[in-house]
Amino acid sequence: MQGRPTLPRTARDLFGLTPASLVYRAVSAFAEVTGVWERPMRCRGDLEEMRLLDKIYWFYKAARPVRRARRGSGLEAYFADRTGARAELPAGFLIQSELTLSAVGDLMSHVYLARSKDTLYAQVLDLVFGADVSMANLECVVEPPAAPALAMSFDEPPALHYDAAAFAAASAPSGRKYRLLAAANNHSLDFGEVGVESTLRRLREAGIAVAGLTPRDGDPSRATVLDERGFRLGVVSWTFGLNARRPPADRPHIVHRTRLNDGVAAADLALLTRQIEHARGAGVDFLIAHLHWGLEHELYPIPEQLELAHHLAELGIDAIVGHHPHVLQPMELYRTKRDPHRLVPIYYSLGNLINPFSAPDSCRSGVARITLAKGVAAGEEVERVYVRDAELAAVEQRLDRERERIWLEPTGPQPSAAQRERAND
Repeated sequence: MQGRPTLPRTARDLFGLTPASLVYRAVSAFAEVTGVWERPMRCRGDLEEMRLLDKIYWFYKAARPVRRARRGSGLEAYFADRTGARAELPAGFLIQSELTLSAVGDLMSHVYLARSKDTLYAQVLDLVFGADVSMANLECVVEPPAAPALAMSFDEPPALHYDAAAFAAASAPSGRKYRLLAAANNHSLDFGEVGVESTLRRLREAGIAVAGLTPRDGDPSRATVLDERGFRLGVVSWTFGLNARRPPADRPHIVHRTRLNDGVAAADLALLTRQIEHARGAGVDFLIAHLHWGLEHELYPIPEQLELAHHLAELGIDAIVGHHPHVLQPMELYRTKRDPHRLVPIYYSLGNLINPFSAPDSCRSGVARITLAKGVAAGEEVERVYVRDAELAAVEQRLDRERERIWLEPTGPQPSAAQRERAND
């Protein structure tokens, strides 16, 4: 008789007992006792560039997330000062119409996922899918021709994928479905070009828009454009790395990638800038960037992310949805210089909505809820779209080992009554 599937608590549990893993564990134990990594170490987060010490530091964080900001960054005080900040419209702004958006973090797999289609979203169905436009980060490939079991080594990350049943459970519960999935992340090339093509095909068949991948006959300089209830939205999706995997020589932009973790000077923003120009030329009212960035298992972003986020807001991005760290990070409302009335919501990391681990930090995530208002400001004739509300609702992944099910449960502050009323109009 086959036993129950193994449920790893953290990514550490995917490593076998080898001489290398024993060394990693010994150094991690030393760091825990001494507190040397109580604050983040300056490190490289892209597997393609990681040194040995970077890998040991990652191994440490996987079981013991770093809860403080980088020493000397001032980020703890920076975000504390912004706690409770509210979006506001320009004085005298006449609202003509509204649109609600929701966004969640990483959609990964779980051994119970395929059996959880009826339970997964039952308690958060309206929170996630009750908005006019719902989005998520697709942290895996959909239905590749062949897929190995989940496993990790210090030089080879796991190849993440959904089979048909898992994809149905994660993406389309109770007749609902995500309007768009962001697909530029470090697992996008886990199955090479064939995995990208199978993902694009499956999303097309499901009627779900995608950003971050370029089809073979596509133009990478085009943003994804969505029309909904009289609003025209643009969406771009970018990743910091590809787990040391290389795109095909004839398709360098098959996945949209640049150095998102190294500040403005290091990031090649030429293609992203062309996407912004395309979106504005297409008459987009509001432009959203999904950024797969940051350092895993750290509860604060790094200063380079703030620099880049603010720079992109000035270039024309109107909201930023972040993911990759696998933990929930703070958000901010950034007031732009290009338009002093414009507040750009920046969600640095929404965490994992669905993930294969059971450790509490891995199972906590957030649902971004944004209400857009279209109208005319006092003394103007030009119609504009601004953020009326931007909130973050806390959610946690739970599991029932006996029934082999998982579900998502609201656990903290939820959207305001005003947002819920507008979402249900």
